[in-house]
Amino acid sequence: MSNLSELLPTGGGQNAVDFVASGTLASGQTVALKADGTVEAVTGVTEGGGSSVIFASSKIYWPVSTFDSNSNKVVIAYRNADNSNYGTAVVGTVSGTSISFGTPVVFESSLTNDIGSTFDSNSNKVVIAYRATSNYGYAVVGTVSGTSISFGTSVAWQSSRSYYPACTFDSNSNRVVISYSAPDNASKGTAIVGTVSGTSISFGSPVLFQNSTVEYSGIGFDSTSNKIIIAYGNAGAGTYGTAIVGTVSGTSISFGTAVVFLSDASYNFFGVAFDPIANKIVIGYQDYASSNLNRYGTAIVGTVSGTSISFGTPVRLNTAPNVGFIGAVFDSTSNKVVFTYVLQASSPNNGAVSVGTVSGTSISFGTPTLFDSGNVSDPTCVFDSSSNKVVISYKSSTTNNYGLSVVFTVGSSNNTDFIGITAEAISDTATGPVNVYGGINAVQTGLTIASDYYVQDDGSLAAGVTSIPYDISGATYTQNFSVSSQDTSPQGLAFSPDGTKMFMVGYADDRVFQYALSTAFDISTASYSSIYFSVAAQETIPRGLAFSVDGGKMFVLGTTADQVFEYTLSSAFNVSTASFVDAFSVAAQETDPQGIAFSTDGAKMFITGHTGQDVNEYALSTVFDVSTASYTQNFSISGQETQPTGIAFNSAGTKMFIIGVTGQDVNEYTLSTGFNVSTASFSGITFSVATQETSPQAVVFNTTGTNFYVLGASGDDINQYAVSQTTFVTTVKAGQAISATTINLMDLT
Repeated sequence: MSNLSELLPTGGGQNAVDFVASGTLASGQTVALKADGTVEAVTGVTEGGGSSVIFASSKIYWPVSTFDSNSNKVVIAYRNADNSNYGTAVVGTVSGTSISFGTPVVFESSLTNDIGSTFDSNSNKVVIAYRATSNYGYAVVGTVSGTSISFGTSVAWQSSRSYYPACTFDSNSNRVVISYSAPDNASKGTAIVGTVSGTSISFGSPVLFQNSTVEYSGIGFDSTSNKIIIAYGNAGAGTYGTAIVGTVSGTSISFGTAVVFLSDASYNFFGVAFDPIANKIVIGYQDYASSNLNRYGTAIVGTVSGTSISFGTPVRLNTAPNVGFIGAVFDSTSNKVVFTYVLQASSPNNGAVSVGTVSGTSISFGTPTLFDSGNVSDPTCVFDSSSNKVVISYKSSTTNNYGLSVVFTVGSSNNTDFIGITAEAISDTATGPVNVYGGINAVQTGLTIASDYYVQDDGSLAAGVTSIPYDISGATYTQNFSVSSQDTSPQGLAFSPDGTKMFMVGYADDRVFQYALSTAFDISTASYSSIYFSVAAQETIPRGLAFSVDGGKMFVLGTTADQVFEYTLSSAFNVSTASFVDAFSVAAQETDPQGIAFSTDGAKMFITGHTGQDVNEYALSTVFDVSTASYTQNFSISGQETQPTGIAFNSAGTKMFIIGVTGQDVNEYTLSTGFNVSTASFSGITFSVATQETSPQAVVFNTTGTNFYVLGASGDDINQYAVSQTTFVTTVKAGQAISATTINLMDLT
């Protein structure tokens, strides 16, 4: 076979086509083809919101928005507290990064609560569902004309109390579906199908989707499977986060079997969006675990198959706790899922946006963006497909509880219009050569021969690798950090959830040492904070270290008395504020305990040690309170490790990792039920750390599972590893590197 150079066009500049530059272009610049035939630099769009605009100069409640794709208008419905609490709607028109509004119109002349809305694209009507007279559930059909909206006669879908309606449109059956709580029927989760005709709507019979108490629910439509998905907290089972798939037939709906996506409390509204590119349902919810201390905003990706749905691993929207009022929408321009929410832990309660990219069964988020730094509540979001903008509407306590809207631009790129790379610098409006598909570009730097390169959202070339969470099979060592100046017998390791603090315990000095990281979870940026806490009064051979997720408690495991010692921290994740509270003996199960871990919700504790060569599971009737612990079961790991020292889990508890000094490796186990060791089995995956550490003592993962850390007593250091990697799926293929300076555009050999 001929060599590669023989197959290429003669000369490195061949396959160059002259284009007119739109803007000044550097040599070696990736460029995109514009509609007018010129080329521009591949670059991302700055993400953020415009200025807030008042849509209601009155005190409001329950704002909800929908987009009318027929008129290209945003419709916001709300309760106007300054007008007898009447149900009111207003039409908004997006222009650039702003929005203007027409005159508000009353759709219900009585006390209105719990509003939901959707757009019926078959009839080109807006449907608003709400609770009104006698707390019955009503719906009304609205017709947008210009900057106003008119309404037909409201219809009661059920002459009984109906709370918290959520609405969506099933474009396969051309029906509106409403999910709600039915207080006159023990607040059971209920759904009903509506048919719009002209300016009115009629309903079939209500159908239960959950035969127990449901308050808030979220609802969405999967246009690939043609199914309805309802997400809710099942109050009949600990308010566990639950989802169910519904199939509309005529004027009724039938449901498959409910699936739990969070085996703990979930609450405070459910944002549901369908990503038609990935063909996935994405649910945003408030994780109410850990005795209601944290309430992290969380997202999870669901795959519909038939009448059921399966889920990937949950991912936090934000590292901040106490996230509430979560809304979700799919931005079809950026192909991203956008979540809006309130940072309830901030003062005031700021409004924030997290933009997520779905890949497979997971979702990743960039840095959250504030859309309002004032006192925000009840945000709702909708995608305006005519302006390619997300419109966020909310109540602002900062402005007399008025209704405000802001136009938000999701960062996107023109990289999908990538056509080639400039062979030389080209001035604005000048004509110059661009190497296109099939040609080569020889003005690059730092390329790796035979590596595939991709055009990223910002226009740069990258070899295109991304992490597979918690996959240790192909992990690579990246760097280390010495702790020898603090302790020469380090034993236990922990991080704060945001990765900006790191903690180590050792028995040379019987102290817990605190470190600061200027870049989250990057140990190269770690520095000792000159903060420590002595545990010598309780334990002279400390082995394991753990914290509650809110940082209010610290736990030290020791072998002197074979006990877990619990400490409270008056300032979260500040060990200088620690004080001893209680102790719990594990001696009945393990007389040489080494490693400690807790389930994410703090309801379970796990101890591993040398004597039993197993993992012991304990139930805590009060989360993160060891005085309430009781032994439940164990799991042997002797087949893989006879001297286990450290233990860790993924966030869902479906993967467990054991490290030990016999094998000097990390062993992975799969749990069919999260945080239940009786369902554990060895996955066959082992990762050796012997090259870096011959006496590993602890293994810890970052919160996203993209890196893990091994603490060792032979090197007195922390070693950082990146988990397995795979090719990007969200970037555009550019070509393959021939040398450090040359790339063959779109070479697939």
